[in-house]
Amino acid sequence: MLRPRAAGALAGITAVVLSVVAVGTPAAGADDPPAADGYERTARLTTVGKPLDLLLHPESGKLYVGSDTVAGTPDGSLAGVYAVDPASDTVLSWVKTSPGSTGAPAQLPGKRLAGPLPGDGVHYLVGLRGIAAAKDGDASGSGGWLTGTSITQARSGAKAGTVVIVRGTKLEEVAVGGTAVTVERSLTLPATGGPLAVDTAAGQIWVTDNTNGVLRRVGSADFTPDGKEIALGSGAAVSFLEWDTGRGVLWAGRGTVLEAYDIASGKLAASFDAKPGDTIADVAVDPRSDRAFAVWQDWGNPPEEGDGVGQLAVYDTATLKDLDLGAELPGVNGQLGSSSVAVTPGGDAVFVASPSDASLTVFKAPEPPTPSPTPTPTDPESPPPSPDPSPGDTDPAPDPSDDPTEPTDPSGSGTTVPVDGPADDGNSAGGTVDSGDTSGGAGTTGGSVGGGPLGTTGDGSLASTGSDLLLPAAAGTAALLAAGTAAILWRRRTNGRLEP
Repeated sequence: MLRPRAAGALAGITAVVLSVVAVGTPAAGADDPPAADGYERTARLTTVGKPLDLLLHPESGKLYVGSDTVAGTPDGSLAGVYAVDPASDTVLSWVKTSPGSTGAPAQLPGKRLAGPLPGDGVHYLVGLRGIAAAKDGDASGSGGWLTGTSITQARSGAKAGTVVIVRGTKLEEVAVGGTAVTVERSLTLPATGGPLAVDTAAGQIWVTDNTNGVLRRVGSADFTPDGKEIALGSGAAVSFLEWDTGRGVLWAGRGTVLEAYDIASGKLAASFDAKPGDTIADVAVDPRSDRAFAVWQDWGNPPEEGDGVGQLAVYDTATLKDLDLGAELPGVNGQLGSSSVAVTPGGDAVFVASPSDASLTVFKAPEPPTPSPTPTPTDPESPPPSPDPSPGDTDPAPDPSDDPTEPTDPSGSGTTVPVDGPADDGNSAGGTVDSGDTSGGAGTTGGSVGGGPLGTTGDGSLASTGSDLLLPAAAGTAALLAAGTAAILWRRRTNGRLEP
C-alpha cells in the first residue's frame, strides 16, 4: 500500500492529466478550417473635408480625394483635392485652389476625379464646366472652363492629357492645358448621355443611354459608335459604370440593384440586391485579388426609411459571388451625397468616403488564420519511464544519510513527466496552449497548463514546452499516468524494495 503522501502525489498527477485531456479533446468539427473574417475598420480620417470622390493612382500609389467644404467649419472652407498616403493614412498635401469660371484661381470643390495623370496626379471636375489637373505638392490646379452645357460625366481619354466628357447629348474628347480646355472631338448621341466607362488600352468607350435602356460602345480611334450595344433590363437608371477590363465585365449601379454585364455575350451575368433601405453607391474593381468592392449606403432616417447603416460588400470577379467579407458602415447614408470606394492593389486596404459624416474610413483585409501546430519528424520524443528495478543482491546499499521514511525527489532520475508545474504566480512557467484565435490580429495565447486558465488546440493535442511533446489525447493520458506512477514507485524503492 502506498503511504498517504505517495497516494496524494499520484492523485494530484492523475487529476492534472485528466483535466488537461478534458480541455484538449477536440469538439466535433474542430479540424474544419475557421471561417474567414470580414474587412476590419482600422482608421477614420476627418481631415479631408467632405469627400465626394476617390482615386488611387496606379503608378504613385497615392490616394486622391476630391472634397467639398463641411458646413460649420470655423476655419473656412475645406474644399479642394487632397493627396493621402494610403500606408500611413496621413494627408500629404491639399490643392486648395483651382481655375475659376473667369480664369482666376478660386477655392472650389473637387467634384469628380476623372482619372490619373501620367506618373502622379489627377484630372478632376470643378464647378459646372471646369476641368483641372493637379498632383501632390501643387499649390493650385491648372486647366480651364468650357462654355455652354454643364459637364455631367468625365473619364480619362485614350490619349494622354485628354478627358472624355458628357454634356447633354454630346460625348466629347477634350485636351486639358495649363490655362484652357479645348474640345478636340465631339459626337452627338441619340439621347442624353449617362455614366461612362473607358478602356484606354483597348480604345473603347462605353456610354449609358438611360432613356433607351442600353449601354452603347464607341471606338476611341474614330470616335464613332461601332454598333455594339447591351440592353438593360427594367429597373432604375444607371448611376455609375465600372469596367473590369481583364474579365470583360461592366458593373452598373441601378438604385437598389448592382448588376454585372458580360460584354462578350451582351447579357446580364449577375445581380445583387440591396438590404432594405440601402442603395448602391460605387464599385472599385481590383484585378490583382479578383475582387470587386461595393459600397451600399443607407437612404433616410431610421427607422422610417432605413437603419442608418451602410454596407461594404466584397465580390469574387471570377465567380460573381458574394465572398461574405464585408463590413457594416454606420452613418453612411445618401442624404448629403454619394459615397465612393477605392482599393489598393491586392485588396489589402479599402477606403470608403462618406459625404454624410465627412469621413474617410480605412478597412484592412483579414489575415489568414494561423494553422494549429502539428508534430514534425524533428520533434524530440519523450523518453519512456525507467523500468522498475528488481530488488536483489546487486542493488546498491542505501545512503545512510537518506531518511527511509521520506520519498526521494526524482528530479535527477531521468524520468520525464510532461506536465509543467505552476510557477510562483500560479501560472505555468513552461509551454502554453494555442488558443486558436483567428480574429485576424495577433494570436492570443491561452492559459498554461497549471494554475491559470486552460486553452485548447485545434487538434486535441497536448503541448508542453517543458518536454517538447505533442501527444494525442488518448495516448497522452496513458503516457502521463504511466510516467506519474513510475515516478512514485521509484520514490518507494529507496531501501531497494517495494514497501507493502
